[in-house]
Amino acid sequence: MKTNSRDVVLDAARRLFAERGYPYVTIRQIAAESGLSASMVMKVGGSKAKLYEDAAPTMPPPFDPNIPHSRLGEAWAQRVLDRRQSGAAEPWVQAVFRTADAPDPQAEREEFRAWALEHVTPLIEPGDELESRVELLACLVIGLAIGLRTQRLLADTEDEWIVRNYGRLIQLVSEGSAKPGSS
Repeated sequence: MKTNSRDVVLDAARRLFAERGYPYVTIRQIAAESGLSASMVMKVGGSKAKLYEDAAPTMPPPFDPNIPHSRLGEAWAQRVLDRRQSGAAEPWVQAVFRTADAPDPQAEREEFRAWALEHVTPLIEPGDELESRVELLACLVIGLAIGLRTQRLLADTEDEWIVRNYGRLIQLVSEGSAKPGSS
């Protein structure tokens, strides 16, 4: 499958903006990451601002409906690790940087919260404090994604250990076993 230059540039820009934020990414860095010249990046991207806009996070595909709910936490942790390993952009990290870099951070936060409620709610067990549990899950996944991608934590830790342990945290919240107000 042949990928065009624009797709290569957007993928590189998406990764860099997600890991560093808009102010800290240059056209030259995008060029180096994409394997193209800076002039080619400008030709296909237009400008850094346009690239940032066009490289908006691509949300991950929905979870496979055949994944048993009892394995959701591990599957979610594994997806974050798989994106790190493949070098794919991490939408959970991008959400943080997009909010920080947005002209209207409050509107960006509200948009992200609405997205999380829409896409995460169907994955978890119904019950008490559903919206708070969705937000707690978003915090857990953002934490894992930023820890792995931006801070490079757990770099020497086996993926299986991360999936088992972090997946357990995600699972507890998704099932309603750990929720705000619990002691």
